[in-house]
Amino acid sequence: MKNLHTDPRENTPVKHTVTPSDLQQIQQRRIEAHADRQTMSDLNLLRAFKLGEALRESWE
Repeated sequence: MKNLHTDPRENTPVKHTVTPSDLQQIQQRRIEAHADRQTMSDLNLLRAFKLGEALRESWE
């Protein structure tokens, strides 16, 4: 609902821009999230390898 005030700036859309510090924080979170995903992937691969070795040994 629009105001009936005569001030034209009161009804204008507000533009929210990303500040450089906000952009840096977003990028840092993305970098950390990627590192966490890579670590989890590496750990899962290691677990799978060890499980494969354990199964191979149990068959022998």
